Amino acid sequence: MGSAKISNRDAADSRDNPQTFSQSLSMAISSSLVRIFENRVVFLTGAASGIGHSLSRLLIDSGAILIAVDRDSEGLAKLKSELGERCHPVELDVVDAKAYREVADAVEFEHGRIDYLFNNAGVSVLGEAHKVPFDRWKWLLDINVLGVANGISEIYPRMVRWGGGHIINMASIAGSTGYVTAAAYTCSKGAVIELSRSLREEGRAYGIKVSLVCPGYVKTNIFTEDRVIGADLDTVMKDVPVEMLTPDVAAASILKGVARGADTIIFPLSAKLLWLVSRWAPSFLGPVQRKLLKAFKER
Repeated sequence: MGSAKISNRDAADSRDNPQTFSQSLSMAISSSLVRIFENRVVFLTGAASGIGHSLSRLLIDSGAILIAVDRDSEGLAKLKSELGERCHPVELDVVDAKAYREVADAVEFEHGRIDYLFNNAGVSVLGEAHKVPFDRWKWLLDINVLGVANGISEIYPRMVRWGGGHIINMASIAGSTGYVTAAAYTCSKGAVIELSRSLREEGRAYGIKVSLVCPGYVKTNIFTEDRVIGADLDTVMKDVPVEMLTPDVAAASILKGVARGADTIIFPLSAKLLWLVSRWAPSFLGPVQRKLLKAFKER
């Protein structure tokens, strides 16, 4: 489709480390199930950075035809250069409903169908809720919730018409547990969790699978200095209570879960434990949240 407008431990993380990436790739393709992506059309939003970038690489290595969607034109150009002819970069703001429809029409015209929709694009804001201005709330909710809704609105009806497909919605364990200083973010991810549960049951009647992804902490650029209000980013990151995963390891876990047809994909183990606690003993999370809030205020 070209690039038309329808178009880890550190910063030098596993993306620049072939050995680390090779290890995560081996994790992803250890099961022959991952070959289900071969010659399948995959529509991936937020493809140029973070988990999306790692998913792009793994999907191409798994034989997919990748529609790599992002609003970052430079990032898309680099991705295309890296991944080659099976990567079709599309510059798109997922909040723009009209542009989203034009892209969906173009992809259907050129490729006939979309087999997998990864609603991966997302942003975050950190700060005590009373200090986060409304425009930041709106910006975040537009991308994290309405961006997903745009994908569902445009591509899900086509999957119904095509007789099948698989939708993968990227949420977060924080959408289930809540997280102090991230009220807007957890609100948006909670919405994606419930959307996925509801859509899953509707989709079954049409042969459409819906998978929900809830990662724990992943080291990406979703948190930047201008998205942290009332504290310093570097010191806040030091308060993260568990070790962060690299995007490559996260992407491998996601594709393995999708290949298995899992309804809900939660990783790593610490996130699974948090999920269970939030369901069966939510009061235990209170002291942890208060400790995190105290640390944030001291930064």
